[in-house]
Amino acid sequence: MDKRRDTFIGEILVDREVVSAEKLDEALKTRASKGGSLVETLLSSNAVDEKKLWAVVAEEMDLEFKEKIRADEVDMDLFAKVPVSFAKSNRILPLSEVGGDVRVACGNPFDLGALDVVQALLGKPVVPVVVPRDAIVEAINEVYERKTDGDELGDKEHSSEEELTDLIDAEDEAPIIRWVNSLFFEAIKRRASDIHIEPLEREVGVRYRVDGVLHQAKKANKAFLPSIISRVKILAKLNIAEKRLPQDGRIGLKIAGKSIDVRVSTIPTSQGERVVMRLLDKESVLHDVSDLGFWPDHYNLFHGLIRRPHGIILVTGPTGSGKTTTLYAGLQQINSPDRNILTVEDPVEYDIEGIGQVHVNPKINLTFSGGLRAFLRQDPDVIMVGEIRDRETAEIAIQASLTGHLVLSTIHTNDAAGALTRLVEMDIEPFLVASSILGIQAQRLVRLLCPSCKMLFHPSQEQLRELGVDLKNPYVLPPRPKSPIYLSGWEKLRPLVPLKSGQLALYQAVGCDECMGTGYRGRTGIYEMVMITDEVRNHVLRNADSNTIKRVAKEEGMISLRDDGVRKVLSGETTIEEVLRVTHEDAH
Repeated sequence: MDKRRDTFIGEILVDREVVSAEKLDEALKTRASKGGSLVETLLSSNAVDEKKLWAVVAEEMDLEFKEKIRADEVDMDLFAKVPVSFAKSNRILPLSEVGGDVRVACGNPFDLGALDVVQALLGKPVVPVVVPRDAIVEAINEVYERKTDGDELGDKEHSSEEELTDLIDAEDEAPIIRWVNSLFFEAIKRRASDIHIEPLEREVGVRYRVDGVLHQAKKANKAFLPSIISRVKILAKLNIAEKRLPQDGRIGLKIAGKSIDVRVSTIPTSQGERVVMRLLDKESVLHDVSDLGFWPDHYNLFHGLIRRPHGIILVTGPTGSGKTTTLYAGLQQINSPDRNILTVEDPVEYDIEGIGQVHVNPKINLTFSGGLRAFLRQDPDVIMVGEIRDRETAEIAIQASLTGHLVLSTIHTNDAAGALTRLVEMDIEPFLVASSILGIQAQRLVRLLCPSCKMLFHPSQEQLRELGVDLKNPYVLPPRPKSPIYLSGWEKLRPLVPLKSGQLALYQAVGCDECMGTGYRGRTGIYEMVMITDEVRNHVLRNADSNTIKRVAKEEGMISLRDDGVRKVLSGETTIEEVLRVTHEDAH
């Protein structure tokens, strides 16, 4: 029966051009050798678009098809009768009762066993509604969150178990536990990087940082602040009795099948304790250098630097500007069995196979400088230091670079040129700085326009002037670099002149459901790279200030942060407002 059904489905999918005959033949061979159904084989091999597949199948079976489910479409009484863990694992969700039958969203209408179980749980006949699997899981998360939002807050409950349990499967009835869990659900749904729990005068406020910007999320009565803070502390294994001192901890969570690492920081304030939690998706794929938003000239410069045998590469920028991500991407690209790569970090954010990673621990005097000094006895080829904060770390890093090691690190300065003067201010001799540094990259993150709702508009002359765009010649290739170092990649640049009807047209943020009304979805980097040319080296040796070094670097061919941002605006990736927001100190 299954083979006849698969043959029938295969013929329909090919006839409707959902899948090619070649891919269908491959899927049939795989199914014959490994078992399973044709549909499962096609979906697992990404040979077919799931929405198109189920739309065709639903039409042929005379069933209703929905691309998405809204939380308000789900009858909460029906939802309560089906265990969440069963619903999620079987991609099935009761929606509503119509004429004595229950409409049930299912990710596979051929899974009659799961439909029979739901029918038994509800005690009523069920009518399948075909919905893509991910849309069902997303709807389950939203409905569960809606359920927890209706709870009244209560007292704190027992501590979490050692073994990670998916929070969606948790069956705790304590409102505080459900309320705190809902913070994590909503954060994952919004793609938030941080959760802020803040005591206000009369209430507790929660804000999420999404794409680098904080957004108000929810509130609770101020009376529940101690219970909320205690619940978070229990999860993070902190001292719930200590309310006068800052504390740091970590939480390991599993949400909707994803393993999430949460870094927790608490501090006492005049209104009560304040908590900030940073979320790291442990299963997220590390970025490749080509995914960081480099233009060809910057990509070639960075790509060339990380392949140098020795020297120091620095990445600068404020907290949250993606410095660590850039370093990880660089390490990932040069990671190979013939290289010994070691890192000392605070903390180790992502594990990279084949690289020795050390977490600093000031309590036992394991600092950046201490870890770096120990690394030199481990026969390394490449060393990454999380941050150069003091003279001792800087001196050891320079010593390592001069003795044949490639050193990657970060330093907190506003621009690339400022890193050179910052090292001199640490009492590092200018000749050591000039001879050891290969290049310094400054970076910022700008929000990407939501592709679903971005809209063309004609900017005013004032907006273009503020951005530094030449009104007569909106954008052409930058001048040919004076230094041959900057020529790498320059030849691959193409002029950007996005003219519509003779007038410059850019994109602006609008806002829709896909981007939760912000107009932006995701982020990309903008960069400037100061290469240590002969001219720059001479100015470093003369103790020149950062403004002078920056001017010289631009004359040599450096593209500034603001100019790189202009390229992103003119190519339709971001907005004028975003670039101005993150490069205010780099104004022309």
